[in-house]
Amino acid sequence: MMRACEVMVFGELVLGPIQFDRPVWLWLIPVLGLASWWIGRKSLSGMDTKLRWVALAVRVVVIALLAGALAEPASRREGKDVSVTIVQDVSRSIPRTLDGQIDGYIDQAREASKGRDDRLGLVTAGTGSYVQMLPSRMTRGLERQYVGSTDSTNLASALRLALGVMPNDAANRIVLISDGNETAGSLRSAAEHARAMGVPIDVLAVRLNYDNEVMVERVALPSTVRGGETINVRIVINATKRTLGRLMLTQNGEAVDLDPSSASLGYEVVLDAGKNVISVPVPPSAPGPQEFDAEFVPIGTLSEDDEIIGPADTLVENNRAQGVTFVGREGWVLVVADSAAESQHFVRALGEAEVRTEVVSRERAPTTLTELNRYEAVIMLNQPSYNFSERQQEILRQYVHDSGGGLLMVGGPESFGAGGWIGSPLEDALPIQLDPPQKRQMPRGALVMVIHSVEMPNGVYWGKQVCNAAVDALSSRDLAGIVEVNWSQGVDWVHPLSQLNDRSAIKQSINKLTFGDMQSFDPSLNLALAGLMNADAGQKHCIVISDGDPTLSRSILTRFAAAGVSISTVGVFPHSTADFNTLKDMAEITGGTFYPVNSQAAITTLPEIFIKEAQTVKRSLIWEGPAFTPAVVAAPIESMRGIAAVPPITGYVVAADRGGLSMVTLRGQEEDPIAAQWQYGLGRVFAFTGDATTRWSADWTGWSQFRAYWEQQVRWVMRPSGDATMRVNTRQEGEETIIEIEALDPDGERLNFAAFRARIAAPDGSGEDVSIRQIGPGLYQGRATTTLPGSYVVSMAYRAPGAEGQSPIEGTVQAAITKPFADEFRTLTDNMPLLRDVAALTGGRVLTWNPQADELWRREGLTMPVSTRSIWLWVAMAGVGLFLIDVGIRRVRIDLRAMAAAVLRSVRRGPESGAGKQMDTLHAARAKAKARIGEGGAEESRQVAARKFEMSEEAAKAAGEQSVLSGAPTDALQRPKAEVVKPKSKESQPEEEGMSRLMQAKKRAQDEYGKDDKQQ
Repeated sequence: MMRACEVMVFGELVLGPIQFDRPVWLWLIPVLGLASWWIGRKSLSGMDTKLRWVALAVRVVVIALLAGALAEPASRREGKDVSVTIVQDVSRSIPRTLDGQIDGYIDQAREASKGRDDRLGLVTAGTGSYVQMLPSRMTRGLERQYVGSTDSTNLASALRLALGVMPNDAANRIVLISDGNETAGSLRSAAEHARAMGVPIDVLAVRLNYDNEVMVERVALPSTVRGGETINVRIVINATKRTLGRLMLTQNGEAVDLDPSSASLGYEVVLDAGKNVISVPVPPSAPGPQEFDAEFVPIGTLSEDDEIIGPADTLVENNRAQGVTFVGREGWVLVVADSAAESQHFVRALGEAEVRTEVVSRERAPTTLTELNRYEAVIMLNQPSYNFSERQQEILRQYVHDSGGGLLMVGGPESFGAGGWIGSPLEDALPIQLDPPQKRQMPRGALVMVIHSVEMPNGVYWGKQVCNAAVDALSSRDLAGIVEVNWSQGVDWVHPLSQLNDRSAIKQSINKLTFGDMQSFDPSLNLALAGLMNADAGQKHCIVISDGDPTLSRSILTRFAAAGVSISTVGVFPHSTADFNTLKDMAEITGGTFYPVNSQAAITTLPEIFIKEAQTVKRSLIWEGPAFTPAVVAAPIESMRGIAAVPPITGYVVAADRGGLSMVTLRGQEEDPIAAQWQYGLGRVFAFTGDATTRWSADWTGWSQFRAYWEQQVRWVMRPSGDATMRVNTRQEGEETIIEIEALDPDGERLNFAAFRARIAAPDGSGEDVSIRQIGPGLYQGRATTTLPGSYVVSMAYRAPGAEGQSPIEGTVQAAITKPFADEFRTLTDNMPLLRDVAALTGGRVLTWNPQADELWRREGLTMPVSTRSIWLWVAMAGVGLFLIDVGIRRVRIDLRAMAAAVLRSVRRGPESGAGKQMDTLHAARAKAKARIGEGGAEESRQVAARKFEMSEEAAKAAGEQSVLSGAPTDALQRPKAEVVKPKSKESQPEEEGMSRLMQAKKRAQDEYGKDDKQQ
């Protein structure tokens, strides 16, 4: 009973179609209603009985309405529609040949439910979940747009998304179309959520059973191998039936001869049904990471007599696997330089210091993280950003931050900010800011881009890409502008030539490019030249991208050359030799560069071309002048040990301090950083804004400490190898990989109490920390998330206490984890038990692929929702309006009978006779008044002051009728004309007349209330 009372007071109250969310306010109705009645017994006693009851009733209704508004009333409406949201598994484990069958089933189900106002929605499930169609009336077919990656299946995410888009004014069902195999999330947990919401899940199972299938599960390798040790490669293959096929193996992309007696690569093997393990010993190889790739090419299924009786495989995606092991390699450094002149002095000094180096040009620079991990450090000598793809730059950043590798960047005219590294993925890894502050006084550069890319393949896309690439390569001090032909407005600035303080403004302008067709180069070039001539900049440059067919006058090129403004041209698919020559001449006459782009592959280099050309105006970031000696400013640190002073230099790339943990060791003009270093993630980075050649550092090559200086910088950034012996093993558990480390000290004893800093680098360029903890004597363990297919690199830096009196033991260790293919292809059958559990858990059904029998929009078992709409404002407005009526009833006296009688007489008499009689009555009253005045004489004048103003019954009746009919005020007709009275004096007359009128008014009021009491 107490609980029911609490629900009534604090819960909701439903009265028919009305619901009150705060019904406690309704208690005001009886309380204030009784109080109003009690107070009204006296305050309304002067009113007519019937009128008093009407006033009380109206007041109670006002109280009820206002209390009802406070109770938050809402109108209730029960829904009649049924909405079905389909969750469709679009992952790669579902054969695409079934898409047509699924669509046909849904179309037939819609036809079976045609004629009802039901709704249909669609959510797709892959790696991500996407709403393809919100639940709506079934007036159109299913629509699918972007479904995202299909390499994994997250049914739980899609189910939660479907619950989120369900309409509230309809009963809901969810239809799950899937094989039940999930690689991420928990479908059962999401089904619990659906059950709590009262939403049944019907399942339409996609039955799978690959009878003939071969899967290369993994290539098992030790994580690390000592130099000169044979590598034992173990290939694990699973087959559903006895199968004949050919096994292929490559090492670092080169084939391994598995059968020397055969002329062909690989060799034939017979797989038994179940798991097969094939071991292949590989001779010792060069130091560094070794990547093995195993592939099984099935030939056919074998009978008991070893005869081929059928196909052996269905899914080709799971026939290949990879593995990586690290062969001991210490002290190797990669040097990237474009010429021997750039590297000869530097490499010779490192060779004298016994630092092993490998020199490569930009074309041979590593393109994968595995390749980079062959080296303990990477040295870049005067390298511009456009020498490397964005992917290479991201891998280099990951190599330092996540793998613990070292990076040493040496400057030159094409390095740091002058080399386009501003805004690059590698910029954050450097210990200096590449974009100097505004307060640094130095010449600026100005760049104008003339865009005519409408006729090239995907011209709109590439036009925007090249503009963004060029803008990102400029500093915030530089100026940039864009000119194009607008279809409606002609040649105009898309973004006027202005300083790049706010890059978002020019980025927005780039997104608004319309790419009209250009008829002549002259208007665009004239506009660009006018802007550049007025610009306050030291270096001025123009880039034109076009197919070359617009007309061009030579005079405009002469003006560019005279003004010292160069034009570089990018010719995309010129229509003719004449168009080709037009663009070539434009560049040659003005001192620019011509870039022909004649293939689809060459189009992808367009951003690099624009970045390179943007460097033309970046010469402003280079300081060159008289020789000066950089100041050594750092406190005593390892990399500057024994270096008290350095030789003079004549130039460097201007940069700024980064602050934080960055340490500047050399400073130049205006306190510019010349050399700086810091720890970035697991790795170390050193930056030197001078060069390593005789251009700026001629005095350095003959310096006695030249070798010592660079040896110390390189050894400081190199990844430490360590003295301990570390054995790393990995194993896969669902979406995670277990990393187990067996650690031994230099004496072969178990290494305890080691602290690890570990990170894992994923195939997509991302990285995350890995927690490593000790689980036993010399044993450590960690877990890493590995959901994507591909190669992962785990890098660990460790530090353990040494023996008493000895220094700590520290170093690094690496391990590789490979997932050869998506988990979608590891399961060869459907997960029907899970689908049945989901249907049973939520009260759903297992559908039969018969759309007429399944009745997707079945109403049985569904609770129709009740939608509410707040009406408190309307109730409150009604209460306020009725309150005004209540005030009128109590304050305004209305004789309803007299009004009704007057209206009735007016209707009977008609408009003309009524008006005539009204005038006659007025004339008669006027005549009587004059007669009384004449007959009364002086006697009446003497008595007027003392006489109470009263009218005869006959005069009152006549005046009352006239006032009702004419609408004139009754006091004007009742007031007699005042007689002439002899004034007593000028001072006392106003006071006596005022007192007389007050006394008369008081007397009249007493008489009126007395008559009312007698009538009652």
